[in-house]
Amino acid sequence: MKLVKVEDADLAEIEGNRCRTFRAASNPLTASVILADIQQHSRRRAIVICNTVSQSQGLFQDLKAADLNGDLEITLLHSRFLPEDRAKKETYLQATFAENWLDEGICQVLIATQVIEAGLNITCEVMHSHLCPMNSLLQRAGRCARFRGEKGEVRVYRSFQLSELNSELAAADFDDSEAENTPKKSRKFLPYDDGICEVTWQVLQQHSQSETADRPVGFRTEEQWIDRVHAAEDSLQARRRQNDRSEFDRKFNAAVFQGDRSVANDLIRLVDNRSIFVWEEASFIDFDSEQIDPKKLLPFSVPKTTLCKVWREFQNLEYQNDWIFKRIEYPADRTAETYNQPICTPIRSTSDLLGSVQILVNSRYIHYDPEVGLVMGAAVVGSRFASPEKVRKQVASEYKYRMDNYVGHLVLMGKCWREPFLAKMLKNGNISEVKYGSVRDELLPAGGRFLQSKIFPKATAVETAALFEYLVFLAIFTHDLGKLQVKWQQVMRGWQEIACREFGGRNPKSELLAHTDYDAGDRENLDSQGRTQQQALKAWENQHKRPNHAVESAFLSREILRQVLVPLLEESFDADREQIQDICYAVILAAGRHHSAWAKGWSSKDVAKMRPMQLHPDAQMAIDSSWRNLIRFLPKTLPVSEEAPKLSRISYDAKVFDLDRFEVDQTEYLQLYSLVVRALRLCDARSVQL
Repeated sequence: MKLVKVEDADLAEIEGNRCRTFRAASNPLTASVILADIQQHSRRRAIVICNTVSQSQGLFQDLKAADLNGDLEITLLHSRFLPEDRAKKETYLQATFAENWLDEGICQVLIATQVIEAGLNITCEVMHSHLCPMNSLLQRAGRCARFRGEKGEVRVYRSFQLSELNSELAAADFDDSEAENTPKKSRKFLPYDDGICEVTWQVLQQHSQSETADRPVGFRTEEQWIDRVHAAEDSLQARRRQNDRSEFDRKFNAAVFQGDRSVANDLIRLVDNRSIFVWEEASFIDFDSEQIDPKKLLPFSVPKTTLCKVWREFQNLEYQNDWIFKRIEYPADRTAETYNQPICTPIRSTSDLLGSVQILVNSRYIHYDPEVGLVMGAAVVGSRFASPEKVRKQVASEYKYRMDNYVGHLVLMGKCWREPFLAKMLKNGNISEVKYGSVRDELLPAGGRFLQSKIFPKATAVETAALFEYLVFLAIFTHDLGKLQVKWQQVMRGWQEIACREFGGRNPKSELLAHTDYDAGDRENLDSQGRTQQQALKAWENQHKRPNHAVESAFLSREILRQVLVPLLEESFDADREQIQDICYAVILAAGRHHSAWAKGWSSKDVAKMRPMQLHPDAQMAIDSSWRNLIRFLPKTLPVSEEAPKLSRISYDAKVFDLDRFEVDQTEYLQLYSLVVRALRLCDARSVQL
């Protein structure tokens, strides 16, 4: 971990003349405490942050009940709202808790969980927060006196108390991850570690009892607090990582260098949440009824600790005439008469619950409304809520392509590299236009600096920036060479002729194609047999298998790079043999993995089954034209040949080809590949949307 030191000269800009005080409150956080503070200080903006969704819901209910005169406008925000309800709330809060908010004579109160720690640009006069680790607390505090010239108070409470009516919601969640015969741990500050929270409390108490308690807390004090609370824990974690270094290295190498997806999640984070669904199960199998497909339903993500608490409540019921949780599984036999209906098995133990990834919840114990969100529990009265279908956005499987010839596609990719890009995005259910900068502006500075600092320190910044641009150019130029195969063109041109004849697509004439006309979402334009484009293409590809092209492109790119990259690296950068091999390989890897980051190349078994790659007679003509149209946009910084490279033959025998060559000590070249392939993928994706 590298610490970034903020210079004193930058502090004035960071702090912006804002004042924020902190105080550790000895009393519990309750609705009456919040209401008394609002009335005593005539507050107009107050934010209350709870550690769990259940606590926030209970406090919301308590404060609504305490506000007898209707003096407050109370909003609840947490993670268990449907997307459309949450979007409405966030839009309202962005306006109500804005920098220059309009005082309408009423106090706005936001009760929330840590969902507001990032992403919402809001502010308040006072913040009441349940105790949490110092780093999270300071993140929360960033929503109090957020803007220049503002003053605010942050009050932190070690305990939390709800009214008797809502006390069950405040009950601590249980950590039941251990075996069922071991004592259960009731943690005070879930989802956070109790130890870190206790150290945070000690620091806040010392501050509250000091002579500086009423003075604004600045950035330097916050730095000291972070060091006092988290330095020891960070050091401990570092020692743990060092002790587990061999296991970490094994997983890292397996995921990054060998493409083993099974260990990738372990390297990112531990997921303690489960996906829950709600639907009414039929009492008997009705083959005419609509089939349930959880993949099409919107799940709620709920911590396992919350599920364990609800499970415990259910077990303590005097009468249990039904079930509360079922494990959702899928039939192994896809041709069975279940019609792929999920199999839902009642959960009988805590270990069954923790071992389940997708869980069906009995609708009798689920309540949802747009004001409070989703509430689940043994004492909850169901509201006949059922998981809605996911909102159909721009579904990836229902894309729309237009016919691009081979040269035209590469030219469009070059345009996306150089120029800004206007796209239509779905945001909060509405289509809006978003303008992106060029891929060049996004990645060229980073790529140039990386080459200079890691590989060619003697080169100038201008030279390494030009080299990075050339590497991206070569990745674009080579990534679709595999589409110049006769077989690939036959299959694609065959479909394009159908698209032209049946669906009003363009006539392919004699052009070599990169993409065909295809609209998966077109349900009205049917062919002579009454089929949609999706159905017609599937029927065509069932008879004419489209060959792969990405690894084939990488295989062919080696000959191109030997002609146009190796001499440049030797003459302009004095690169040694190992540097040349690894830089070339970064480009080859980008071409081979531009569709799949896990592509491994060809093994001897693969080669034994492969026929020679036969290139189209016009392949070299397409290569020449692509080079001429792309090379003219490159800067003249480097002596790049204007003569197009040549493929030496029209037929290539497949050979063993390894796309897992980089080793652990070549991390800088893997990073170079990551930058190049990022540029390639952005240009490729945007070019088909132009």
